[in-house]
Amino acid sequence: MTRYIDYGLTKKYPNKYHLTPKSIKKLRILDWNRLKEKTWFNYARKGKWWCHLEGCQYPKGVVYDDSDEFWIGFDEETNAIVHSFTCYGGMCHYNFDEFYSINSIGGVRDLNVQVNAIRWLNTMIDEGILGLPNG
Repeated sequence: MTRYIDYGLTKKYPNKYHLTPKSIKKLRILDWNRLKEKTWFNYARKGKWWCHLEGCQYPKGVVYDDSDEFWIGFDEETNAIVHSFTCYGGMCHYNFDEFYSINSIGGVRDLNVQVNAIRWLNTMIDEGILGLPNG
């Protein structure tokens, strides 16, 4: 497997809350009104799901790249949070245990989707929209 890392990028967008893919579903929704402003209502899912999608483009402002994607959904009825990472244009799951681990980053797209997910999640926590499990 090819490995890739850009320490400048991971330093610019640190995993300051020590999130893991497994811990994302344990986050708490603190402000539904503001969360709805940052997400879209998903009519395709059963229930009242609000969702967000991040691709692997970098820097911000370039054309969206869906080669790798991070999707996260919030169920308004149960406060459940689910997410997924995909690669190869959504054809495969992209599974990893730890953000920014060089052993799970096969190229620039893998790194960029992790950076974009961490950047978005950090913002949601910083703004008090989402909270840490024990915070």
